[in-house]
Amino acid sequence: MTAQPVEPTPQAAYHQLRDLADEITDTADRRGTRVRADIADQRINVIVMSPSTRHGRIVSMLTVQIEGQDEQAVTMAETRVEHPGLGLCRTADLLAMSQEAFDAQDDDAAAFAPTVDLAVEVVSKSNPGNDYVAKLRDYPRMGVPAYAIIDPRDGTISVHTDPDTLSGEPQYRTNRRYVFGDKVSMGRWLVDTARFPRYR
Repeated sequence: MTAQPVEPTPQAAYHQLRDLADEITDTADRRGTRVRADIADQRINVIVMSPSTRHGRIVSMLTVQIEGQDEQAVTMAETRVEHPGLGLCRTADLLAMSQEAFDAQDDDAAAFAPTVDLAVEVVSKSNPGNDYVAKLRDYPRMGVPAYAIIDPRDGTISVHTDPDTLSGEPQYRTNRRYVFGDKVSMGRWLVDTARFPRYR
């Protein structure tokens, strides 16, 4: 599916917002604070990051499994994914794409959403709505074909696929739910979740 613009954002306005978002993250980095600066609805949303060790462990385990079963897969943690024509930019816990799509990316740019095969978010204790609401709305709009939400709070996984525009607004048609311990299809990869840690 190609993302369907609901209300396109002028390219110049989006690039101004991206420049400001970059300044925010750069300033925070210099101060020793990790933030995400995402763009939607012509606004910059800044989130202070406080990922736990369990959060990071799940991302690492996913990386090993995806790249281990597919030598043409490239995974990227904490990477921006964007669709400038829609004025949308999000930061994903993990993105997976083909080596060919990765090689076509600009070195300093965010990943172009329609070239991504899978976006994954590991739900944080402090801001679950960002993954379950904002990103579930924006990823299908951007043309990301598969989106997995891993929730260590209750040990569940939701995999959203098959974006379409039948309702007028792009959204995923299919939502499959799993629990930690299941073998889970995420895009073209099969992920064993038996050792995923839960939050305490």
